[in-house]
Amino acid sequence: MENTRRKENLSKVGLIMVAAIWGFAFVVVKNSLEYITPAYMMAIRFTIAGVTLCLVFCKRLIRSGKETVKHGCIVGVFLFISYLTQTVGCKYTTAGKNAFITALYVIIVPFLAWTRTKVKPLANCFMAAVAAVIAIGLISLNGEKGINIGDVLTIICAVGFAIQIDLLGKYSVKDDPVILAALQLLITAVLSWIAAPLLEGSIGNLIFNRESVIGLLYLGFLSSMVCFLMQSICQKYVRSSVSALLMSTESVFGAVSSAVFLHEVMGTRVVWGFVLMFAAIITALLEPSLFEGLFPGSRIGSAYDIDYERLYGAGFRGIIYDIDNTLVKHGAHADERAVLLFKRLNDIGFRVMLLSNNKEPRVKSFKDEVIYCDYIYKAGKPKISGYELAMEKMGTDKNSTILIGDQLFTDVWGANRTGIETILVDKIDKKEEIQIILKRRLEAIVLYFYERRLKD
Repeated sequence: MENTRRKENLSKVGLIMVAAIWGFAFVVVKNSLEYITPAYMMAIRFTIAGVTLCLVFCKRLIRSGKETVKHGCIVGVFLFISYLTQTVGCKYTTAGKNAFITALYVIIVPFLAWTRTKVKPLANCFMAAVAAVIAIGLISLNGEKGINIGDVLTIICAVGFAIQIDLLGKYSVKDDPVILAALQLLITAVLSWIAAPLLEGSIGNLIFNRESVIGLLYLGFLSSMVCFLMQSICQKYVRSSVSALLMSTESVFGAVSSAVFLHEVMGTRVVWGFVLMFAAIITALLEPSLFEGLFPGSRIGSAYDIDYERLYGAGFRGIIYDIDNTLVKHGAHADERAVLLFKRLNDIGFRVMLLSNNKEPRVKSFKDEVIYCDYIYKAGKPKISGYELAMEKMGTDKNSTILIGDQLFTDVWGANRTGIETILVDKIDKKEEIQIILKRRLEAIVLYFYERRLKD
């Protein structure tokens, strides 16, 4: 379990690195366009990446079937269209705008999947689409000039990427994803070499100097070859929805890089457009699978409404409680029903542990009032160590222990990570500290998807 979690965390870091490399690539492309035309830039870039990958995986490529080759070619066509419109678009618009508008693909993908699978996207996808349209308007509209040709090409690029991602998701179910990646890069290179002379004339017009060569090497080896490989490997250990969210941050890296290295000035309206676009991306990716680690096993209005006899009959022998807003109001003494509850639990045969992030005087005083329990203070929830220590003291294990608390991001998340059953109860007091109130807002989002999953 620990090894799996480590691989997942390393993969998440890897996907963020991919996003960072892709984000900085917008600046590299913008600089390189001063010396090399878009189609030739693509031709050289994808030749480096495609040929290298095909040589490295030549044995697997030879063993691949006709269907895999066909699918790799189809995906490669859309990858070519996407990169061509993106690269040409970057010539006529800013690198920051190019990066953010490109991220629109994250919102389009669910709707393309709808036409293919007939599964309707969640409501958040529709909300994200509306927000994205508004964001593009804020980012792209420039007074009386309106949307420029670079913005239009970048929007086409986003649609192309969405089709490419959807097809890749469809084909990778049966085909080797590494071979698909190699083939699509190679096809993009071939199409670029065909298009370059038709669109831009002789290659002799290009300027190969230190800056342009370094840019091409960055785009070929890092931004194309390395990133496609890292993406394929990392997505084995990270859910696709989380992967998409992490990689979509390339738009943020792109905007920041363009501001730092190209000194692009962003007005207030454009900044708000960026914020809204990023919010739209996150909204589009919100789905139940993102929050499963925060979902409680069950939800009951009050800790005093739980059928503890039934829990005991189900094999539970240890109960871990949070105190504040779970059993009493924040900072309050144990009232009569709390005292009676703990006596009842003792009579049933439960071992009970108070697990609190509060200081010892608060936790010990409550323990002394209810009597029939032990306590751990400054537990550091949601750290696993506090839950494991609680089970050790009670003499129980993961299968015989249950957590009862009122907060998702501390009580429930920590218990879920430990592998024990959880019950979420409603908070007792509406008055809470500001940091708790902010967490409750986030909890509301998680609970929305929790309730939706229960209905499905």
